[in-house]
This record gives sequence, C-alpha cells and structure tokens, in this order.
Amino acid sequence: MAARHGPCAVAGIAPEAGLVSFAYPWLLLLLVPLTLGVVWWVWRDRRGVTSHAAIPFADLDLVAMATPRRRSTRWLPGMLLVLAVAGSAVALARPQTMTSVPREEGSIMLAIDVSGSMAADDIQPYRLRAAQDAAVAFADKVPRQFQVGLVAFSGQANVLLPPSTDRDAFKRAVDSLVADGATASGEAIVSSLDAIRSTQPGATKLRSARILLLSDGANTVGTLPQDAAQQAKDAGVPVYTVALGTADGQLPDGRRVPPDPESLAAVAEITGGQAFESQDADSLHQVYDDLGTFIGTRQVMGEATSWPAGIAALLLILAGIAAWRFSPRLP
Repeated sequence: MAARHGPCAVAGIAPEAGLVSFAYPWLLLLLVPLTLGVVWWVWRDRRGVTSHAAIPFADLDLVAMATPRRRSTRWLPGMLLVLAVAGSAVALARPQTMTSVPREEGSIMLAIDVSGSMAADDIQPYRLRAAQDAAVAFADKVPRQFQVGLVAFSGQANVLLPPSTDRDAFKRAVDSLVADGATASGEAIVSSLDAIRSTQPGATKLRSARILLLSDGANTVGTLPQDAAQQAKDAGVPVYTVALGTADGQLPDGRRVPPDPESLAAVAEITGGQAFESQDADSLHQVYDDLGTFIGTRQVMGEATSWPAGIAALLLILAGIAAWRFSPRLP
C-alpha cells in the first residue's frame, strides 16, 4: 500500500516548484494596448481587402498585376515584431519560479520505536527490521553535510547517537536496535530536542533542525506526546511522524498490535510537521525517500527572465529577416 499523508496540515512548505510569479506584474499591462493594436491592425487590413475587392475590374490581367504577389506573407514582419514586443514586456515583468536547492546544513534526529510491538511481522520481515532498513536508506539520502542522530525509545528514550555526520556510526547504532518494552514517544521527542540542543548551545530557536518519529503504537509511559510536541514547536523544530503497521498486525503470541496514526498526526500538526502512514516496507522506504528529499532541500525563488528575453530577441531577428524578405522592393 502506498504511503499516505496524514490528516494534519503541512506548515511551512513552500509553493510547488514550477509555479510562475512576477516581480513587476503591472508591466504586463503593456500587453493590453499591444493586443488592441493587433486587433485594430487586423480589422483595418481586412477592411482594406474588402474595399479593394469591391472595385470592378474588367481586365483580370490588370487585377493580377495590381495585387501583391505575397499578400499572405506581408503581415509576417509586423506580427513577429508584435510578438517580440510582447516577449519583452513579459521579460521586463521579471518572471520567477520556485526551485529546489540543497540545504547547506541541518540536524535530523531519527526517533525509532523499539517497543515489543515492533516485533510484529505484518510488515516483512518484521516492523523493526523494515524501519532499520528504511532509516539506513534515509541517512544515505540526505546531504552528507547534514548531521543525523538516533534515539531509540520503548519504556524510556535513549540517545544512541547525537547529531553527527558519521554515517557509519549511525548505521551501527541502527543495527543495534532490539524490540522490547513499552512505548514512550513523548520522551523520544524530548530526548531528540536535547540532543539537537547539544549541537547548538544557548539557542532558543534551533536552526535547520527536524525530528523524524517512527512508531507503531500509542504512548503508554512518560511525557505526553502533546506536551513534548509543544516543546518542539516552541523550539522551532517540526516533527515528522510515521505510523507503521496494519490494523491486523499481531505479535508471535497472537496479540493484535494495530498502529495509532491519530496520536502521531496530532504531534505533527502541533509542530508544523507532516504525518505519514505506512503499511508495508516499500511504502516506508518511499516515505523516508520523500522526506530525505524534502528535508535536504529548500525552496527558493529563481529568476526565469532569460527565456522570454531570449525568445523576444529571436523574434526581433526573425522580424527583420521577414521584412527584408517579404517587403516590396524596387526591381
């Protein structure tokens, strides 16, 4: 099953890349008189054709001599010139588009649930192993200059690796995870914040920091997730949550352990993050891959003036060639 966005709203995500805006949109008003001029020109030209057609000629040879041989192309230079002016007006308005560029730095804490329910095998080979594989792939996805850390939580939260650029150390920490105990997702958020603060001492707002929380169940011990989420919000750290598992997930002893996406979505909503649900290993990898791309890049407004300016210049050259080629010339 494909990963789904949770019910929470996504805060702070930039407009979709590719959308066009203008720095000086009022300059596009220049297109109005230009359009009216074209309409008037066409109307005048057609009117001239009609009035000429009404003149009775008895000598058809004289009509042929008086009619321009290239009447169908005589409008081409003027039309190309009009299009060149239109392109120039668009260029002067400075079109801009949103583009993605790599972030220069950042800190990401992965908080992974290692409670007993993560031994359920509804996600092959079992929940925790699927989470470990996806976490390693995620660490390889984000830019190398990013610091990535790891918190494991069950009955309590433990920082196994503070934010670091050492990917090998991160992978070793991930491979050491074992499923056992209760679920303290609130404590995981608090511990993640503390680990990030250790890299930014004295900072009230933590710069370029994110928490990625993966869990399969409701919080059962420790700090309430909503209270921890408020702390993350106050620190300016969005929390992205992944609810892992299916409603029919069972432990080897037969106990059902369905995920709790609602409480995780509430955490994401409070912090301005995003909530996901994953019910198989493929969708979990896709979630981590998407988050790696999103967290590792930022949206910036880029100039797109060169295209209309270049097209306008080309049309102007073509207008000159057309005027030389098709305009009447003395023999």
